[in-house]
Amino acid sequence: MKRLMLLVAAVGLYSSASAEIVLPKILGSNMVVQQQSDINLWGSAKPNSKVSVSASWAKKKVETKSDSDGKWSVTLRTPDGSFDPQTITISDGDPITLENVLIGDVWVCSGQSNMEMPMRGFGTQPVENSTKYIMRANKEADKLRLFTVERNRSFDKNLDDCKGQWECASPESVSGFSATGYFFGHALSEAIDVPIGLITTNWGGTRVETWMPLDDLKACVTPQQYEEKQHNHELKPSELYCAMIAPLTPFKAKGFTWYQGESNLGDIDHYDIMMAKMVESWRKAWGDTNNSMPFYYVQIAPYAYSGVNDISYPLFVESQLRALDRIPNSGMAGTTDIGEAYLIHPTKKEEVGERLAALALSNTYGCGGFDPNVPRIESSEIKDGKVMVKLSHTPEGLDPWTRMPITGFEIAGADKVFHPAKAWISDGSRGIVTIQCDEVKEPVAARYAFRNFVPANLKNTFGVPVAPFRTDNWNDVK
Repeated sequence: MKRLMLLVAAVGLYSSASAEIVLPKILGSNMVVQQQSDINLWGSAKPNSKVSVSASWAKKKVETKSDSDGKWSVTLRTPDGSFDPQTITISDGDPITLENVLIGDVWVCSGQSNMEMPMRGFGTQPVENSTKYIMRANKEADKLRLFTVERNRSFDKNLDDCKGQWECASPESVSGFSATGYFFGHALSEAIDVPIGLITTNWGGTRVETWMPLDDLKACVTPQQYEEKQHNHELKPSELYCAMIAPLTPFKAKGFTWYQGESNLGDIDHYDIMMAKMVESWRKAWGDTNNSMPFYYVQIAPYAYSGVNDISYPLFVESQLRALDRIPNSGMAGTTDIGEAYLIHPTKKEEVGERLAALALSNTYGCGGFDPNVPRIESSEIKDGKVMVKLSHTPEGLDPWTRMPITGFEIAGADKVFHPAKAWISDGSRGIVTIQCDEVKEPVAARYAFRNFVPANLKNTFGVPVAPFRTDNWNDVK
């Protein structure tokens, strides 16, 4: 009898525990919810029970009924962003309350190790200027909220939940958070004056195909390419999408930032296609049917890779630029000026984050007065032994306009042998640069920053570096 009573008591305790409201990890105290939106709240409760949800900003509570498995979901309308802390109470008879919730803009920051790299750096690889931001992080507790998705894998099966928790900005939380993501969020919050929620989900050394649904990958590559991608990496295609993106998709967000590509360096013929398909997949999963969620990404930085004089890096950047043309409502943050020959994780993450924020502020939030878009080659002309190139996104001209030499240009003749060339800004108001080399009397092609690592200093006057470019199509010529 005593044993039976203990068993009944144990079952009762289990039933009580299992009856409580259970929320996915992405819903919690200290979170930021997307302003001016119909946000989703979901979870589990007692099967077939009434679930009520009340938010401190809403006049009426919302009620629904859990299904036979206890699953439920509701939507709530949010007002304009505010720094006033809010609460959300959810009950099926046993209420739980989420405290210190802010209303603002939520951004998802994803990619491989250069997005993953925390403010404290990687071992002997530091993040420049990180200490001052870490020390002052407590001042941002009411502006910036952080969520890091823990690493997980699932092949071709979407998970319902991920691991992680929302944290207020503090020296401890900021130190371990994505440096690129934090610098982006910090610059953004300073400019738009609403709370920013940052969700970082990343895994170093990963390929773009691991971050997209399997069916969508199959739809955009050849059968041979798909077969190769199943075997050329420890992580299989779709594993990170299913485990580290899919659980987030019900959570309303403003947009995305992305820093990835080094692991796909050899996929210059189809990386842009895969990347565009990935963005399409993400937007669809978030319920975005009109490309309203912006996607801002980072040009991978110069690095020696297979050798400083090789051209695998600029060839890949060309693919990233093609992606810019394929992806609606997108932008690329330039990094031609901040690479390090033998450090694949550049220390200058502050510049990267700020350039991403500048793209968002200009293209999403409507801030004027500057052009944050990467200058690209528009056209070229050869005349009198010189090559003239016209660049885009130079509304106020180019830099350096002083007597400081412009570095990074090369010229070749019909023999396809490239020589270092001198260059000067011949028409700053129109973004025209003239290139000449005494060794090449009859040039047929010019290149800029078209090596894996070469000093290059051409920018627009807002400090945005010109992307590597060429006037030829000689992929086999170095």
